[in-house]
Amino acid sequence: MNHHHFIFISVTLLIAYSLVDGAKSKKVTNTSNGPKVKANTTETGSREDPCGKLKCGPGTHCRIDPKTREARCECISQCSVNKDPRRQVCSNYNQTWESDCHLFKRKCQCDYGLSKECTKDEKHMHINYYGGCKQLNDCDKDTLADFPRRMREWLYNIMKKKYPKPLEMETDQHHGWVNAIIWKFCDLDKEPHDRKVSRHELFPLRAPLLSMEPCIAKFLDSCDPDGDHKVTLIEWGKCLEVAQAEMEDKCQEFNQIS
Repeated sequence: MNHHHFIFISVTLLIAYSLVDGAKSKKVTNTSNGPKVKANTTETGSREDPCGKLKCGPGTHCRIDPKTREARCECISQCSVNKDPRRQVCSNYNQTWESDCHLFKRKCQCDYGLSKECTKDEKHMHINYYGGCKQLNDCDKDTLADFPRRMREWLYNIMKKKYPKPLEMETDQHHGWVNAIIWKFCDLDKEPHDRKVSRHELFPLRAPLLSMEPCIAKFLDSCDPDGDHKVTLIEWGKCLEVAQAEMEDKCQEFNQIS
């Protein structure tokens, strides 16, 4: 992976991570079946923010009922107008959407039966990759075989920028690769931090790269050999060609210094 390609992919990922939170808006539509949380009173007599305990998925937003102080996840009803083609997204049904907000808004409306015009596909759609839909290059056998090496080098370069000071036990490039692979696993493993990365948690890695790196999908599939839609630390190391004995759980260490 040359220097310019690395910079381009890195910038693309930064844009993509900023878009993950972009499917949120203050204008929402009532969805009575969504999760709810009621506000509690603290020992000091102040009211807790119920939205702080409620996690709303893509295409939804937390809204507090002014009378009951009950928080509820409701569908977004309006997204900002987008004229930047870089913020367009392509769905798994090869349909270009104006932004991730527009796609998730539509999916939420279909999930909760808020629109009579929903198709069966729209109830099961997700973002396939960022950018408008186009003909993707094929993933050839040689490129896929070399993908773990290229991914190791890319993760190592990313981690070096995040942690300029070498980490403990990083005595050579190989140990640097191993640390970078473990760091990325920990970074992908969001709450409840169960040391398993779901397909949903792989999304921020897969979607930004698919249009430029067509082998990313097959590579990530190889990281889940048992097909349970969960990638363990050992499975992550194996698909990146690192021995099981070297895949030490360092998530707590990385979380402390991040």
